[in-house]
Amino acid sequence: MPAMDPYQAYLDEAQELLENLEDLLLRLDQNPEDTECIAGIFRTMHTIKGSGGMFGYSEIARFTHDIETVFDKVRSREIQANSELVSLTFQAKDHLLTLLRQDPAGEPAGIAASDAIIAAFRPFLGSAPSSAAPAPSAAPVAPPPAGPSPTGQPGVCWLRYRPAAQAFFSGVQPLMLLDEVQALGKTRLFCHDDDVPPLAALEPDTIHCWWDVLVLSPHGIDPLRDIFIFEDDAVAQIHPVGPGQVRDADLDAFADTLHSLWQHPPREIQAALAAQHHTLLGFRTAAAPDAAPPPAAPARQQEPVHSGIRVDSQRLDHLVNMVGELVILQSRLTQATRWMAADSPVYRIAEDLERLADELRDTALGLRMLPIGSVVGALRRLVRDAGSLTNKEVELLTEGEETEMDKTVIDRLKDPLMHILRNAVDHGIEAAAIRHAAGKPPKGVVRLAAWHESGEVVIQVSDDGAGVNAAAVHAKAVERGLIAPEAELSYPEICNLLFLPGFSTAAQVSNLSGRGVGMDVVKQSIDALRGTVTMDSVPGQGSTLRIRLPLTLAIIDGLHVVVGKESYIIPLAHVEACQERTVQPDTVREVDAIERMGHLISCISLRALLEIPGDQPEFERVIIVSSDGKQVGLAVDAVVGRQQAVIKPLADIYSHLKWLSGATVSGDGGISLILDVAQLVRHAQARALGS
Repeated sequence: MPAMDPYQAYLDEAQELLENLEDLLLRLDQNPEDTECIAGIFRTMHTIKGSGGMFGYSEIARFTHDIETVFDKVRSREIQANSELVSLTFQAKDHLLTLLRQDPAGEPAGIAASDAIIAAFRPFLGSAPSSAAPAPSAAPVAPPPAGPSPTGQPGVCWLRYRPAAQAFFSGVQPLMLLDEVQALGKTRLFCHDDDVPPLAALEPDTIHCWWDVLVLSPHGIDPLRDIFIFEDDAVAQIHPVGPGQVRDADLDAFADTLHSLWQHPPREIQAALAAQHHTLLGFRTAAAPDAAPPPAAPARQQEPVHSGIRVDSQRLDHLVNMVGELVILQSRLTQATRWMAADSPVYRIAEDLERLADELRDTALGLRMLPIGSVVGALRRLVRDAGSLTNKEVELLTEGEETEMDKTVIDRLKDPLMHILRNAVDHGIEAAAIRHAAGKPPKGVVRLAAWHESGEVVIQVSDDGAGVNAAAVHAKAVERGLIAPEAELSYPEICNLLFLPGFSTAAQVSNLSGRGVGMDVVKQSIDALRGTVTMDSVPGQGSTLRIRLPLTLAIIDGLHVVVGKESYIIPLAHVEACQERTVQPDTVREVDAIERMGHLISCISLRALLEIPGDQPEFERVIIVSSDGKQVGLAVDAVVGRQQAVIKPLADIYSHLKWLSGATVSGDGGISLILDVAQLVRHAQARALGS
């Protein structure tokens, strides 16, 4: 397996940092005094700057330098964060994404845009900024004034840095990293060069040295960790020695101890340095009882460390595809051993394989699942920006961010959600004066909620705005020739007109809406995901839009049923029970009623609805399914059993059959069609109403 490109690793890490930056900025916008957010933003800029320079992104290093300086002033309370600073940093974040798409080996582009954004930051700097990040000096740099910082107390740390021999080929520049360490504060550095070969045998691309560094860090151990964020813990071992400011003589004493013990195990060296730190500071405190001792660092309970790895999504897709093929083979084996004795060795092997295939399928699909909260940060920013453009105060409230969906679904759902939220702010939420006149608070509220229901994911977006203007929608539909002037439509029917192509009631084109590219695009996107979208609205109170989507597009648990010579799969997540009924062959209708636990529920005959040829049996199996919160029966000829179904897409010629979500290969090698229960029920109800 080829090693991961270090440049791609940097790009992935930088994009992840920028996604996290967006969340931090939104939190800072709500609470400008949030020191944790301020520290996180500073660390993000510091890491992107240092790593950008290391990997050749010189324009990124130059651009982020002054922004890092601004947030250093914010965290030291020299200046105050405000909405203007947050908006500027959002612009900087967007520009950084643009810079990351450039080739680091090419000519830097976007310099004019960088300069314009940096110029906007100048009022926060208080003085003319430097045009480029200063080159770190090899000599020790004096630390900032003593005193506790918002991100951690000053203290002495010991770094043992052993870069890999071939680190140059990964884009690592050890001397640049060491320069950054020396720029933190007072340092004592030892280079171990015993392994350097004679000049004749020296390979210039191979690293033979390693380093021990003592550093008085003004903000504790975190800045050191930020510098070596891309290095393994075994390469860069960072050990705290003790908190508080120390004198140059103390640092020299620590250096002597380290120099004499460098061949000892790291644990012994750290213990000796910590004991010496305690002795030196304790002696000085006893000699000067009137002097207040430096504040002790609060004890932190050791938290369990959870390691993780970064995997290309294409590899996960390939894994799921291979698991799908395994599931098909497992189904064929189960079919082949169905008539064998239960105590047959082959039968038992088939059972064990089925169990393992189930677990492997769940594990593989779980790797592709992401919480919907992974896109909430971008949605919060969109609502914030849309509110600013329309001069409206709007808040986005979320519920169920932990609800998980397939990564493919989330990636394709992001754009429709952004369009829905943009519409909610632009069309739904009223201006503050109008809300005040209607007795509403000036701040509008948009709610995004997500939950699992009957094997589907339900996403609901609601607002407390004006609701759908029925008269305006009706007039626009008449103007476009979509309905007759005398047509009388119910309020829900008027709401559904919004999903027609090119429909817009906006009086003028703006940056947000009015171009006729509206809810029809949302509906097409949801349809492509085999989902449904519906809208409800109450005039004067707001609108609610509900999206239902399948949990995954890859593999499902299904119930294999037969009608005539046709084979179907009903998703098992919808199935609640199974019962029988006796029918008169000449009285079967598409939609009938059956008794279920003392109540009548609708029963759909798949044979009649889908016009399947063959003789109608007198006894039918009725599969009780849940659809939109209601129980419905599906009458079939026979139930074959449970089957894992690998979803294969249907050709475009079948796209009009909304009640089919795909096809799968059955255990006997035949093809079974996978039913979309919700769409099938709606199809049957529409035919019943039409007749």
